[in-house]
Amino acid sequence: MNLEGVDDKPIDSTNLTIADKWILDKLNKTAKEINENIKNYRIGETAHILYDFFWNSYCDWYVEIAKIQLQDEKLKLNTQRVLKYVLDMALRLLHPIMPHITEKVYSLIPNKKFEAIMLANYPVFEEKFEFPQESKEMELVFETIKSLRNVRQSFNIPPSTSVNIEIRPEKSEKTTFEAVIPLIKRLARVEEISFADETSPVPKKSATAVVSASKIIIPLEDLIDINAEIARQQKKLDKLLNEKKSLLGRLGNPKFVESAPKEVVDETQAKVDEISLQQEIIEKLIDSFKD
Repeated sequence: MNLEGVDDKPIDSTNLTIADKWILDKLNKTAKEINENIKNYRIGETAHILYDFFWNSYCDWYVEIAKIQLQDEKLKLNTQRVLKYVLDMALRLLHPIMPHITEKVYSLIPNKKFEAIMLANYPVFEEKFEFPQESKEMELVFETIKSLRNVRQSFNIPPSTSVNIEIRPEKSEKTTFEAVIPLIKRLARVEEISFADETSPVPKKSATAVVSASKIIIPLEDLIDINAEIARQQKKLDKLLNEKKSLLGRLGNPKFVESAPKEVVDETQAKVDEISLQQEIIEKLIDSFKD
């Protein structure tokens, strides 16, 4: 659990990272929601909220971020305290739904306050762990990492390959990006991060990810076979154009327009509009790959 050597002292609120504040704020909001749902007998919704918090927020994101922070001796002990505290509270929240498993896992937590989880106080909302601004800033981090992973997937860039990125931040977001560079580098496997003015022209042979009000540029020339990628995108474009031609043929047929239900005609037109948008994106992408 990465808790070897953790003490029994409370979290040091003066040494919290942006990620620490985010997970504590998330836990706080979850505790508030769970208490309201239990009070109103919404057990199914309670289970869903707890699953989302424990699996997605704590395990999928914070534990991975904690691995980075644990490598810093100045952050290690307090990171362990946060890991322990959030795990402790999450198990307490889960206990009414999963009593036996949570009791077993709780028994493995070092230096815990209560001998058994059934003796522990049930978590409630605490103002001292309310960090709305940091929580909002961390969402920018997650959006950035997800966008970079999507670019990798779109261009078949292996997860093991490091990339360089250029961030063109909106003015109010630059400080946040600068503060979380280590997280982006580690979680998105980024080698170098540079900053540029948001109005600068986008270079050719690159991909662009829009994150909140900012842009992230990923140079692709040294990562993919440009000619092969042009051919792949052209193949996608040809398929879309054939589908669009077929749909336009239907819409141009008076019998189809007059006899088909209105919702079918509307769906066909909506599909044409969607294809036109994809067509524009792919055509611009192909053009950007050409010298």
